[in-house]
Formats: sequence, structure tokens, C-alpha cells
Amino acid sequence: MNTTPISDARALRTAAENFDALRGKLPMPGDPYRGPDSVTVAKQISELGKRITALGDEILIRTASPELDAHTAKVISDFAAAVEPAGEVASALGSVAHQLSFLERTEHLNDQPDAMDAREAATLVIGDALGLADASLRDASYSLYAAAAAASPPPRQLRAARSRSTTAAALPAAAPSTVPPAAAAPSRTTRGR
Repeated sequence: MNTTPISDARALRTAAENFDALRGKLPMPGDPYRGPDSVTVAKQISELGKRITALGDEILIRTASPELDAHTAKVISDFAAAVEPAGEVASALGSVAHQLSFLERTEHLNDQPDAMDAREAATLVIGDALGLADASLRDASYSLYAAAAAASPPPRQLRAARSRSTTAAALPAAAPSTVPPAAAAPSRTTRGR
């Protein structure tokens, strides 16, 4: 596969946008419209799995390329760096799904003191896990956006400006010195006395 800095930047940016979209769909504890429920979280896990697979595919197609150069190696590293926070999101969403399942199984025990404490703890775990998922999705998308910016070729105007090198232009001739040479620097003998 032949990749170019432009196609690499586009792929990195697309991956970042996909993680941002996932972040925008995360359930929010206490929000009546976006509160966590098992179906929503399961959909998030499934969608995240697709995004992680897409990262793996981007790494694979570049790694398998016979023309592996320094630029391509950097892009591989950029995609690979996003896998770690994506894994943290998967772990966090798995924890949310586990706690939601517990809450659903123990709903009929809501009036028992021990069950109330356990259910309250499960709710706190859900909130913490969703906070971690949000932060990790942000980390993944920010690193991918930064990598896309670094992989992008400079804009056409900047390339044109760089091609007009200042070293190519003739430097103006130095103006003749208006200070007579004798007055310019005192001799050693006068300085010492």
C-alpha cells in the first residue's frame, strides 16, 4: 500500500473524529436522557471494538508495506499509541456493564440495607468508570489529532514561502565604515595606561 502524508493525516484525523463521536455518545450518570443503561453501554462497547479493530487495521496495512520509511514508522507509532487509551475505555465500559447487570439483578432487594449499600457502591463505580472512559477517549482523540497535524504536509503557501529562500537573495553590501580604523579600536598600550 502506498500511503502519503496527506492520506496518513486523513486516516489519523478520521480515527480521532471516531473517538470523539464515541465520547459524545457516552452515558452520563444522573442525566435522564443519557443515563447509563445496559443496551446503551453494550452498543458503546461494540462500537469501541470496531474502532480498536480500525486502529489495528491501520497499523497492519502500514507494517506490511514493503516501503516502510521513517514517516510510515512514525504514523504506525501514532496509531499504536491510541490503542492503550482505547483499551482503558474498553475496561471502563466493561466495568459499567458489569455494575449495571448487578443493579438489574438486585433491583428487587432495594429495600434491604445491605443491598442498598452495595447498589450505592455500584452506582459510584459506574460514575467513576464513565469518567475514566471519557478521559481516555479524550486522550485517544487528542493524540490522534496531534499526530494528524504533524503528519500533514505544510500548506501550499508555506511550501511556497519556504521555496523562496532568503539565502538565495543577494545580501546588501556592507556599508563602508564611517569610523576611521585608528579610532575604532584603541591600541593595547593606551588601554593599559
